[in-house]
Amino acid sequence: MPDHSAPGPRRAEGDSGDLALVMSGGGARAAYQVGFLRSVARHYPDLEIPIITGVSAGAINAVFLAAHPGSFREAVGELSDLWATLTVEDVFRVDPRSLTSNVMRWGFQLISGGISAESQMRSLVDTEPLRDFLGRHLRTVEGGFPGIGENLQRGRLKALALSTSSYTTGQSITWVEGRGVREWTRPQRRAILTNVTLDHLMASTALPFFFPAIRIGNEWYGDGGIRLTAPISPALHLGGDRILAISTRHEREQEDADRPEIRGYPPPAQVAGVLLNAVFLDLFDQDAFRVERLNRMLARVPEEAREGLRIVDLITLRPSRDLGRLANRFEPRLPRTFRFLTRGLGTRQTRSSDALSLILFQPDYLRALMRTGERDAENRIGEISRLIDGRADPAEGVAG
Repeated sequence: MPDHSAPGPRRAEGDSGDLALVMSGGGARAAYQVGFLRSVARHYPDLEIPIITGVSAGAINAVFLAAHPGSFREAVGELSDLWATLTVEDVFRVDPRSLTSNVMRWGFQLISGGISAESQMRSLVDTEPLRDFLGRHLRTVEGGFPGIGENLQRGRLKALALSTSSYTTGQSITWVEGRGVREWTRPQRRAILTNVTLDHLMASTALPFFFPAIRIGNEWYGDGGIRLTAPISPALHLGGDRILAISTRHEREQEDADRPEIRGYPPPAQVAGVLLNAVFLDLFDQDAFRVERLNRMLARVPEEAREGLRIVDLITLRPSRDLGRLANRFEPRLPRTFRFLTRGLGTRQTRSSDALSLILFQPDYLRALMRTGERDAENRIGEISRLIDGRADPAEGVAG
């Protein structure tokens, strides 16, 4: 029988516990996380974060930080430069021939009844450019990240965790590279100790339908946000007691949330945006809310009666502005053929194009996201500092 209690040892008196960084998915929106990290690095240039977890595009940032040989400020500086120059062409092929060929193959597969398994379509776009880009900039050696092992040996890092979704079994699989950590099992999700490779990273970032699934062993894996019902849980299992979680989902005021995003029948882009938010981002906020409620409940229970559960310090940072609406401003600068296809899905018919914001790898949009993240972090640097310094009050719960 699996143990369903929250893992981790009790804190010793005066011990603030391990700091953990949790980064959600969101495709191009993950640039917002980099802006947040830039602010933190300005105030804590030599910060060491022993536990780093990421899912989807947040996994890219997680691996970069875990494998970097330099200081926190140096790592974040290089990561910022990486995102600032990223283009759509660095992520997937956008030439007319490639895009047209993929669209035609999708159409043929639909009308042919799947008569040929050989011609089975695997994704809307070809992400081989992303594999090449990550391989060059994340210091891979034969597909692995030696910097992770080096930081583990030096004691700068305790564990890195990337989450994926197995299309083969339907489970959420979290791949963990660490020292002194154990695997865990929960209903429909489990952890596997391994040496994290570029395949694990590509699998975690594989947006369903848009990006192709990745084969690891005998199974096919896609974006980790699909089945990860508790996105903060890997950090808890790995012993995180002070958790800094970065979401890429803007939380609207009720009046704004009730305002229609479209007029008339919803186009595919609007439906896709709602689905992608529900799958990748809503669960992140719900899990943070559960941690907040559990903290408050445990505060009323004597420590000896908590049955292994523990209070954790958690701050969740969310964008102060709607990143989907921001994406609409930069959409006209997309490559022409790709822009033509996205407009065919209705990206110009909605006030907030959440689906577009996930794949809008435009340098100007990414830089705007980083500026937003940096500004949001500066506005809350007092709370963040209390968490990093071990002075946070768990009774405060999740900050919005």
